[in-house]
Amino acid sequence: MVDIGSNVGVLLQGFKNLGAEVLGIEPARNICEIAIKNGIETINDFFSEELALKIVAERRKARIVTATNVVAHINDHHSLIRGLDILLDEEGLFIFEAPYLVDLIDNLEYDTIYHEHLSYLSVKPISTLFRKFGMVIFDIEKVPIHGGSLRYFVARESIYPISANVDKFLQLEEERKIYEIDTLLNFAKSVQRNREELTWMLKSLKREGKRIAGVSAPAKGMTLLNYCRIGPETLDFITEKSSLKIGKYTPGTHILVLPDSELIKQMPDYALLLAWNFADEIIKNLEEYKELGGKFIIPIPKPSVIY
Repeated sequence: MVDIGSNVGVLLQGFKNLGAEVLGIEPARNICEIAIKNGIETINDFFSEELALKIVAERRKARIVTATNVVAHINDHHSLIRGLDILLDEEGLFIFEAPYLVDLIDNLEYDTIYHEHLSYLSVKPISTLFRKFGMVIFDIEKVPIHGGSLRYFVARESIYPISANVDKFLQLEEERKIYEIDTLLNFAKSVQRNREELTWMLKSLKREGKRIAGVSAPAKGMTLLNYCRIGPETLDFITEKSSLKIGKYTPGTHILVLPDSELIKQMPDYALLLAWNFADEIIKNLEEYKELGGKFIIPIPKPSVIY
């Protein structure tokens, strides 16, 4: 079992615990080193046709290849699929997750649009792409992660029966009219309106003398801060769990990132949840802040306050 973009190897560890032989592919050197220390064999490289040939030559073909929240980051999807064709055995599965364009539009998830995300995926074009290479999407599952994602199951043609779920999502995309220009223009207008509402809310709170911090510093949060022009004049600081981000500054807006513990120490009146897609989990982890009177602001799809 091979995981493309395997990060620190959490998914692979689950497969390994079930007795599978696993291999990670992770281009970030520091993350790769953590995975190896955790006992997950990991290749520090980008996935490519050449790497697929090397893996098959040195080992054998894979039964399962996974890619979680990484396919939308890849520039050359044709090369990806050619590499998969080399790496997968005849009945092998490619299982990947990606944020779903329908949810991005419906829920106004514009902060998901940033430099790492080169594509915004939906079933119709992805299905067409795989068929060009003799592969098909034979099943799809909806998962809540990242504001709404799809988990695609892909194999060579005629290996597995095609689930009715595939047609269900194709029909949904037609109903939502996501391939019509008016839908995208209306989305753009809604994004502008969200910026106006969010900045008005934050400026109003500052005029009242309230202190506001940001919570979490994900890539999507940097899109939000820069697009809405929210800087240190509005957010006193941002807190994070990740030691890789603590002590650094947010790109473009230059807000200091501090440990989550500072939220309790400094007790700002409001906390803007930049990783709003993990709101339930974050609020639960910061229950003490809420019990002491802190309030959370959810920016998307409509700015709102959780008391």
